[in-house]
Formats: sequence, structure tokens, C-alpha cells
Amino acid sequence: MAEINTSDVLQVLWTLSWVGALLTVPSVLLQRAGRPIAAVSWILALFALPALALAAWWLFGRVHLRGRVRRRRGSSQTTVRSLSETRRDMLDSKAEYLTHQRPASLLAPHLPQDMVDCVFPATPGNRVCLLTGVAEVQQAWMEMVREAEHHLHLLFYIWRNDRVGRTLRDLLIEKARSGVQVRVMYDAVGSLGLPSGFFAELIRCGGQTARFMPMRLASATPTLNFRNHRKLIIADGRKAYTGGVNVGEEFMEWQDLGIAICGPGVNQLQEVFIDDWYFTTGEELASSRYFFSQPRMPAADQEGAICETIVSGPDQAFNTTREMVFLAVTTQCRQRLWIATPYFVPDEALLLALRTAVYRGVDVRLVLPARNNHPLVRRASCAFYPELLQSGVHIYEYRGMSHAKAMLFDDNGVLIGSANLDIRSFRLNFELSTFVRDTGLNRDLTTWLDKLLADAAEVVADDFKQLPLGTKLVNAATHLLSPLL
Repeated sequence: MAEINTSDVLQVLWTLSWVGALLTVPSVLLQRAGRPIAAVSWILALFALPALALAAWWLFGRVHLRGRVRRRRGSSQTTVRSLSETRRDMLDSKAEYLTHQRPASLLAPHLPQDMVDCVFPATPGNRVCLLTGVAEVQQAWMEMVREAEHHLHLLFYIWRNDRVGRTLRDLLIEKARSGVQVRVMYDAVGSLGLPSGFFAELIRCGGQTARFMPMRLASATPTLNFRNHRKLIIADGRKAYTGGVNVGEEFMEWQDLGIAICGPGVNQLQEVFIDDWYFTTGEELASSRYFFSQPRMPAADQEGAICETIVSGPDQAFNTTREMVFLAVTTQCRQRLWIATPYFVPDEALLLALRTAVYRGVDVRLVLPARNNHPLVRRASCAFYPELLQSGVHIYEYRGMSHAKAMLFDDNGVLIGSANLDIRSFRLNFELSTFVRDTGLNRDLTTWLDKLLADAAEVVADDFKQLPLGTKLVNAATHLLSPLL
């Protein structure tokens, strides 16, 4: 038997990977039509690292959600019809479901039809509390669960099997035993390490659980991308949590934010959960018993915070998060725009919006983590620094890990939620954000950001001029891969 020559085998594999890369180029061109930078980045990767890039493209690079997009849109249309009927029923019973009024959006009064159900109307009469720090957020979760009397709806991207994850689960088990309806949804990839029997006791006690889009790597259309990145708790349709904090002990050392909402704005978040739950399980929850209602009141008498929910995902023709962030940056600030985000990999439109905000006289500040849990993303972020600094944007690097995702507009606007300022949130993930018009919330967020800035170092342009050549090259190379991150 002839001896196998290892070098010959490697040469054959290398040749096959190059042929595969060449044959994959048409797929890249078609799938990234209208996004030339992303297409060039993938083609560059295919020929620089053919074997690795081939696997990456066919596993999670392709937009292979078409069948699921149709199913997602079909389920959304079903829930939209059901929710419309529920609103009519509630109005007929002389209760006011404020979401039904659908006044003009604060951000976008004239939306294309595809986005009407993704940007909720401005809903007044809410109380919104800023939750600063992971410990405070987790405490708010536990209080919401303990106080619930009718139902609890939870949706998280990451749920860990650790002290925090088990404590929250055990509280839910107690509530299910007491007769409270408990529904838990978690992302299949974000919570990949969760044991299969983690929620077994909750299910035995009458609770329900669902994994969002389980992976099927053996399938022709694996789903490593298109994850549900939302974080949401709703208690009795009257109080809700949303923000950026996941369920896990490992996040305790991070800086992060969330908000607790009481009032009719909770109905918007309930609609988001109902839509995701129907898509994942097929169970229809559009019923008045899951929604907040109150006696009809004149609009002039409505006080409190104004809330507007924004939902987005890869099933949309226009990514609503991307569109609304751009619109908010260009229309909602005249004096200041402060942004905290952990992952900053902007597209050209957002870069232009930030630069031109400075030209309009806006105090634009970016607060990013100096020690990022995704070092490659931080490298890519650094490649955008010189251009932004030259235009007058102030960039600060917090000395630890800040996972907060918030935007501060002038003295009365706040945008907070699950979305990062990167390509993944703008194009691949299902995200949830809330725009709030409230001077008190704005003031609280200002205080929190001031504390973060006190423990941050401002980045200056000269720092980048003095970087070693090797570091500059690595940052530049990572920047080329930014459409892939």
C-alpha cells in the first residue's frame, strides 16, 4: 500500500478550499447585493482564509432565513389581527388601551407600511425608573416576580445555570405553584449551555418554556445567526423590565442599565412578547387579560413619561433599529448626544450622522469599554476613532466593562434597550429598544453617565498617531472585517 504523503493531502485540501471559495463568490454577491463593503469583506476573507471563511459563510454568513422570514411575517400578521380585535374589545368595554390610539410617533410620524407595526406610537401616562447596575436590575426582577398575581412573561438572550439563573428560576417555580401563569422564552444560542432539564420542575408546576430558534446544524439552513437578543419581563401586564442585562452571575462585575416601566407603555412590550411567543410556540395570547387598561381620560390630563417601543429583526425589509437610531441622532438633539454602547462598529450612515451632529453644535460623546469582552470588536471600534475625533466627537473609554446600551438626547430624551451600535444589531438580531421622553429619566441617566465618565479616560487623536505600526495594521485589518462582526 502506497504511503500517504501529508503534504500532498494538504495541497489537495488547499486547492479544494480555493475552488470552493471561487464557487461561493456568486452566493456572496447575491446575498450581499446593495452592501458592497460587506460583499468585499466576505470575498477578501474567502481568498485570504478559504477553509475558515467557507465554513463561516455556509454556516452563518448566508441570509438563509427566507423560509423563517415568511413564517415570522405570517405569525406577526396573525398576532396583529388578534391584537387589533383585543383592542376593539377593550375599547367597547369603555376601557382605554392607549396603544390603540396610535398617535404620531415621536421619532417618525410618516412610516412605510412595513415599519408601522415596528415603531409603536407615543404612549403617555407612564412611570419609568432607571435601574443602574446589574445588582439593582436583578433585584427589580425578583421584586416583579414576587409581586405578580396573574402572569409572568420573561424573554432573555442569555440565561445561565448559576446562582442568579437558578434563583430566578426557583422564584418562578414558586409562582407557578401558587397558580400564576409563567412563560419563559430564551434564545437557543445565547443560552446554549443551559441544561435540557433546567426548567423541568417549572414545567411540572404548570409553567411553560420555549427556546427561540433552536440550532439545527445538520440542516441545510443552520441558524447560528438571527438570534433573539431582547431582554424583557412583564408582570401582570402592569409592570415591565427591559434593557441590556442578561440572566447570569458573570455579569455582576459589569456596568449595565435597565428600565422598569409602569403604565400603558407596558402594553407595547406585551405585544412584542406575544408576537415572539406565537412565532416560537404557536400559542395565541392576544387577550385583554394580559394588558393594562385604565378609565378613559382626556389627553391633556395624561402625565408622566411618554414611551415608544421599537422592535427590529432580520425579517424586516428595513431594519427599524438602524433607521430609528439614525433618525434620533439627526432629529432629537440640539445641545447634547451622549451614547453608551459596548460594541461600536457603525456603518457609514451612522458615522455621518454623528459627525454632522457635531457640526450642528451638539455635544457628542461616546462612552465605550476599555476592556471589552470581545477584543476583536474593540479593535474594529478603534479603527473608527481617528475620523470621529477629527470631526469633534469626544470618545471616552471606561476602565472596566460597560455593557450599557443607552442614548441621551438634550434634557428630556432617552433611548435604551438591547441593541448595540454594530452590524449584528442593525441587521441580524431581533432587538428591542424604548424611546422615552421624560426629564426625570434623562436627569437620572445623566447622573449615571457622569459617574461612568469620572472613571473613564478621554481618547485623544495624538494617542493614535503614536501607536506602534503593528497595532495600527491589526486595527485596520480588523476594520475590514467590521461588516462580518
